[in-house]
Amino acid sequence: MMPTLAAFPFSRRRSWISIFRRRVGAAGGDPEAPISLRVVAGILWEEAEIFDLHLERLGQLVECDELLRPDLLTLRARDGAGTVQMAFQDEHTLRLRVQDAILRLDLRRGKPMRLGREGWGVRAGTCGWLLLSVVSGDLVVEESEGKWTLRLSGELLIYRTSSGGVRPQALGSLEACASATLADFQTWAAKFPVVADEYTALRERELWTVWNLVVHPLENFRREVVLVSKGSLIGLWSWDHCWHMLGTAHIDPTLAWNNFLVLFDHQDAEGALPDVIGANGLLRGILKPPVHGWMLGLLEARHDWFGDEHRREIYPAMVRFTEFWFRERDEDGDGIPHYLDGCDSGWDNATVFDAGFPIETPDLATWLVLQLEWIARTARKLGLENDALIWEEKAQFTLARMLEHFWTGERFVARLSGTHEEVRSESLLLRIPLILGDRLPPEALAWCLDGLTQGGRYRAPFGLLTEPKDSALFEGDGYWRGPMWPVATFIFVEAFRANGLLEEANVLKKEYLHHVATAGNFENYRGDNGAGVRDTAIAWTATCVLCFLSELP
Repeated sequence: MMPTLAAFPFSRRRSWISIFRRRVGAAGGDPEAPISLRVVAGILWEEAEIFDLHLERLGQLVECDELLRPDLLTLRARDGAGTVQMAFQDEHTLRLRVQDAILRLDLRRGKPMRLGREGWGVRAGTCGWLLLSVVSGDLVVEESEGKWTLRLSGELLIYRTSSGGVRPQALGSLEACASATLADFQTWAAKFPVVADEYTALRERELWTVWNLVVHPLENFRREVVLVSKGSLIGLWSWDHCWHMLGTAHIDPTLAWNNFLVLFDHQDAEGALPDVIGANGLLRGILKPPVHGWMLGLLEARHDWFGDEHRREIYPAMVRFTEFWFRERDEDGDGIPHYLDGCDSGWDNATVFDAGFPIETPDLATWLVLQLEWIARTARKLGLENDALIWEEKAQFTLARMLEHFWTGERFVARLSGTHEEVRSESLLLRIPLILGDRLPPEALAWCLDGLTQGGRYRAPFGLLTEPKDSALFEGDGYWRGPMWPVATFIFVEAFRANGLLEEANVLKKEYLHHVATAGNFENYRGDNGAGVRDTAIAWTATCVLCFLSELP
């Protein structure tokens, strides 16, 4: 099935320009929305759409079909007369060529500024300009009732710049530009392992997704990294980046490590990471769960390129990050840090959070135990034996406190911080301690596993539900109250493996791969029917695919 612009933004590696169909204010693509030229380098949630693009003939709109490839976007009139082709000359410059029709560019806001005899400039959100230069033919610029329209007959260059610049120049033909872009993608994708025939198309599509989401350094992004999306979620959240790291580790170790470090570039004085960064803005006050030590452990176990130079680079920041949780998020001093918002957990509206805040949950304690253990191992590898002993003791103490605090003898619960009032929930979140394996008593492992294996109440044909269907609080399209999420699937694949349940891990992994192959790449999938919802062409959906594919025989 060929992608459409409502499901897959057209862009290229390192570019901040994308072409997409999105209804402003809505998450994800919309096939009824206009095709828009967008700059995703602004403030989070700002309107990234700069131009709406329409095919015209004799003053009338012409319906067109889309043909989307890594190197070339073609809009073809359904009656056969009229085409537009778009290709990237480089990461900053898009070329558009129209034949046998007119390409109309409706400027969403502002007005164009004349630059020389053949050039125009328009503001591109809060992070720069678009400079337009005619290669051939004509560009007619008109204003009507305060709205500006540009009509192209011929070929046009559109160049993104942060602070203005000289008029862009055409280099080679549009076809040569497309060929160079395709070669870039093929070279990049060839670094990933070959897979069985049944997964070849999925491998190609998700490699294309990740390649398409790479952006060059700009403002808050001080390194080349993978964005979450070039659709709606045009930033990078402080747990997504861990999956971006692991998913690109086979392809480009430098990119993988950049993906991890980029959030630590903005670590604050207390040691906390921002919730999310965009090119021209970042948000603090909300956190994401400290999965980082666990994910670094997976990275070093699977990739020989990760060595002591990486450990030395990140060790001090990981220490500060971990100390933050115990110092700033344990106001009742019980040794068990808490969340102040559901978004802190990554599972924003999970049913366990209906009880209110601040709340202490076993998933947070689990991640901190794993992170403390990673810090202890790393300290020992770096020759910091005294530090290693301190962190090992802290990990053992936190594990003991976690079991004492959350395990009732029958099940895991959460507790309101301060009062320690018990909070029960059917959320899958409470079963994350499964990933601790034999650190847990057998009865706790059995409870965590109950309902997770094939045929269990948390299972759907397409994966694990974040709230079981027989729960009174289950919602098919309830975000973290039912739907299947890629990262939750990944976590529990690893949890099965941590307990020696390799067949269960492989079954869950293959369910996920087959579902994403048929349903497409989405932020999450409805819990009632598996349909993809919210944003589309998402990095961690793709990187989970790549991680799973890399492990298949």
